[in-house]
Amino acid sequence: MTYPKPSIENDLSIVPDEDIAITARRMEAAGQLQVAKDIARLKAMGEPIHYMIGEKLVREEANGQKFEFKIREDGSEEIIGEIL
Repeated sequence: MTYPKPSIENDLSIVPDEDIAITARRMEAAGQLQVAKDIARLKAMGEPIHYMIGEKLVREEANGQKFEFKIREDGSEEIIGEIL
């Protein structure tokens, strides 16, 4: 029996007898695609995104400016400086 090639965008179902490495690659690609969509949606809304580069916490504004920041004990953000 043959199965159609699954599409990352709309078919994340388990395919019988598919190699686990292939399934893992499809799931990883789907996760990366969703993250890219979520980032684009947040930027379109004018919201910043937060991530890490090495040990640095980074806040990226919707306009592309990047800032290193730290989180204070009270949970607020303190900008350390712009990342160029």
